[in-house]
Amino acid sequence: MLRIVPGLLACIMIVPAGLSASEIKGKIIDPSGAPVSGAQIAAVNRVGVVARTTAAANGSFQLDAPQAPDTRLVVAAPGFSTRTLPLAEAGSVQLEIAPRTDSVQVVGSTIEIPATLQGSSVDVIPSSRVRQANEPFAMDLLRYVPGVAFNQSGAAGGVSSLFLRGGNANLNLVEIDGVPVIGFGGGLGFDFAHIPSEAVDHIDVIRGAQSAVYGSYANSGVIDFVTRRPEATAQLDLLAEGGSHNERRFAITGTGSVAGFGLLVSASRYDSDGLVVNNDYRNESVLLNLTRRFGRQSLSMHGYFDSNEVGQPGAWGSDPQRTFSGIDTVSRAKNNFSEYGARYQADLSPRVRQELTGSFFLYNSGFQSTYGFSFGKDLRAQGEARTIVSLSRRDTASFGVTFGHEEVKNSFITDAGFATFPIERNEIAVYAENRYEVAGRLFLSGGVRAEFFRTPSIPTDGYSRPLFPESSISRVNPKLSAAYVAPPSGFELAFTNNPALKPERTRSVDAGVEQKFGNLLTLDATWFYNRYYDLVVTLGGSLTTLSHYKSGNLANSQAQGAEFSARLRPARWLFLTGSYTLLETRILSLDGSVNLAPLPFSVGQQLTRRPEHSGSVVATFTRGRLPADFSGYFRGRTLYEEPSYGASNGLFWNSGFANAGVNLNYTLGRGVTAYGNLRNALNRQYEEVFGYPSPKLNFVAGLKWTIARVR
Repeated sequence: MLRIVPGLLACIMIVPAGLSASEIKGKIIDPSGAPVSGAQIAAVNRVGVVARTTAAANGSFQLDAPQAPDTRLVVAAPGFSTRTLPLAEAGSVQLEIAPRTDSVQVVGSTIEIPATLQGSSVDVIPSSRVRQANEPFAMDLLRYVPGVAFNQSGAAGGVSSLFLRGGNANLNLVEIDGVPVIGFGGGLGFDFAHIPSEAVDHIDVIRGAQSAVYGSYANSGVIDFVTRRPEATAQLDLLAEGGSHNERRFAITGTGSVAGFGLLVSASRYDSDGLVVNNDYRNESVLLNLTRRFGRQSLSMHGYFDSNEVGQPGAWGSDPQRTFSGIDTVSRAKNNFSEYGARYQADLSPRVRQELTGSFFLYNSGFQSTYGFSFGKDLRAQGEARTIVSLSRRDTASFGVTFGHEEVKNSFITDAGFATFPIERNEIAVYAENRYEVAGRLFLSGGVRAEFFRTPSIPTDGYSRPLFPESSISRVNPKLSAAYVAPPSGFELAFTNNPALKPERTRSVDAGVEQKFGNLLTLDATWFYNRYYDLVVTLGGSLTTLSHYKSGNLANSQAQGAEFSARLRPARWLFLTGSYTLLETRILSLDGSVNLAPLPFSVGQQLTRRPEHSGSVVATFTRGRLPADFSGYFRGRTLYEEPSYGASNGLFWNSGFANAGVNLNYTLGRGVTAYGNLRNALNRQYEEVFGYPSPKLNFVAGLKWTIARVR
């Protein structure tokens, strides 16, 4: 299979650089003639996006794209209908008001198609929402997506886990610019606390199992943080803010063209004193994006680095068992992670596209406690070659091959001599996908992905883990049935004597309907069902009769429910969105048992940290120089582990809560905007994670200054 890659490279090297690109200029306006800033504009041919850009504050744009008969311009903006038109009509593009948020390029398929034409449950948080919401971290924008349940341990920087449609926190594939940034085997789940919004252009969220497209980690869904891209016109963005709990945030972003290359550089820093002693937080990040287009070919490269440190005071809130002994003034966590990627794209013809991508991710963590210092290191490298073919105007297919290497090393994975060592794994996958359009209204898609995992031998730890010989796993994932495979994580391999742990599996199905009422109102509803098989469980006590190993693939659970959302756009200046999620989760019997579950859980019990009821609402107003939004989200009561010692010390119900906020932006002129963000405006005292109080009423204010060359 690896022989495919050199062949594809050879094909690309002989592609002519002819058909030089043409400069396309225009302006995006609404029905009244007012400019639409932040609109996404893309030149699209039969095999996908050729070039893309974002409209400036005055609605103007420019991009370079080869002139070809099949190339069209696609324009999308929040609160407007998506429009497709010939390149020759780009001079002035009028968008109609509509209750919609679309994207001209979105994840969820190996074939580039807008979000509204996806066969999956897709949500896009657009650039305009990211820039105007004035939230320091991207995770706070995700709270308003249906099916999303966040658990953040207290104030900013606290460990933040995402439970998507009732799945475990480690069953989400998280990416930055398409680069996976999760630990070995999913680890314990991605910590969402540390992605600053300043670096993000938009966020794509795909709910439901996506293994046929993304492979072995997309169990419950995919979250892709897409970073900001270079623009043709030189621009400098500055930001400074301060607020409650001595919060400080500073950011600078510059973009433009240098020697034919598009260049973007962004840096930010955030500091907060937190709510109690040893609850302070610091985050620093740097982003670099570089792009170049030449004829039918394009090259993009990016790098992102984040460094953060946070105090860990412990669960100082609810204490049902009276086990809290006082605030921990010693424990602190420090994390550095970076990801790098490159993508080469060549249109061999208007009907055939070749893509090559490569990426690298490195995560280093350290934790200091009263027990000493411990470290962790996760590494991942991945390469992919993909071919997209337009078989006809209604039929598009893609196929490709990927190779990945991942490894984990930490203080707790040791050999018989108590020396740390890395656990490694290699993966090769081949896949194919086909998408067929029926009469312009029905879109049929299907695909298959075959994965092959190879894990080198793992040495004995000298007392409980024997020598594990080299092992291999192979699975085939059809897209229509949404079967899913998740290989064991590094901890699961290191702390078991079972050499034959199988992949955890998910079978998932969802179905939805969307009803539009003109250009005023859109309602949609989705029903979903997820069944989780072969979950790894630690065996002991009464469970020892099920296996002679310390752990095994015996646990099962299910999650089902419905997501409802509404989008109302009654006028140019008003946009309302709301969502509600009903979720029912259940623990099922262990394999080989009757009505038996790991203690302290019981069969039929609700899964912890997954609320049965949750929802959100956002109202956005734009009147003259004053854009404003009023937002809120709520969550019903939720089952939690005892905060100090976990489930072994009991399970307790955490009361539900509601959080509301008010965010105002005021344009002062000459590119300067003043803003204020009132959070938890209801001044509610609540715990998003049982035992960890969340901030009460707090406020930040700041200035944003954009210095741009007039087009």
